Amino acid sequence: MKKSIAALLLLTTLLSACTEVGEPTPVGGNNPPPVDTNPGDTTGRAGFITGTVVNEQGTPLAGVEVVADNTLSYDSNLITTTDAQGRYSIDVRGAPVTFNMFATLRIRYESYSVGVDLVPENPETVAGGVGGVRNFTFKPKPVSEADPYGNLACVFLEHVPGEYDVDFSKVTVKLKSVGTLADGTSNVTRDLKFVQSGSGWVAANVMWGTYEVTATMNGQPLELRRRVEGYNDNPWGATYTGGFTKNYYAVRPNMYLEVRTPRSQ
Repeated sequence: MKKSIAALLLLTTLLSACTEVGEPTPVGGNNPPPVDTNPGDTTGRAGFITGTVVNEQGTPLAGVEVVADNTLSYDSNLITTTDAQGRYSIDVRGAPVTFNMFATLRIRYESYSVGVDLVPENPETVAGGVGGVRNFTFKPKPVSEADPYGNLACVFLEHVPGEYDVDFSKVTVKLKSVGTLADGTSNVTRDLKFVQSGSGWVAANVMWGTYEVTATMNGQPLELRRRVEGYNDNPWGATYTGGFTKNYYAVRPNMYLEVRTPRSQ
């Protein structure tokens, strides 16, 4: 009985905190973040989690979803969005728990709406009742052996079935953007190197868009084509121009390529 009463009191406290923060708002929507008597103060105030969200150039990002994830109780998060100055504030004065902080920017690419996890300046949890400052930046997430996929699009390389004469560790794929990319940039050129992952050979953190693609191994040209599920009758060529798709039950659009050594004509 005592445990039930304690759980009920905790739930009541959390519901009260959620009411103060406000209803979740869709990313990119027009609803402002919760009313705050001093939203411009991002240096830290007792009982509030505050911060700013910017891109790599320091430009504030509006409409970014910021989530205070309750570490104690499932599905009782506090959610808000950034204002026009990239600021947010979440009231945790009545929440005697700790929170993991996340921020997500939604990017439109063709028919997709892709959620990009932003990089926190400080990944530590925040104590309710105490609060703290947690700032985020929209930039490529550092990759590691444990997580080689980053937070943007990936390019995957695959062998032609039955042909394994290409060493992916020695392959370089060059991307040249065609038109404007999903983040508004253009005239982008990337040289990609690949690492082995649980999902195959991958290069991470590529912005969505259309690219002209070429591939070499040890400086020698390779042929390539888009990889599709099932039988693949796409033409081979020295270049491929295309974008990203959600093949193989991926959670975000990626680029899948088959490569091979050139065939004599």
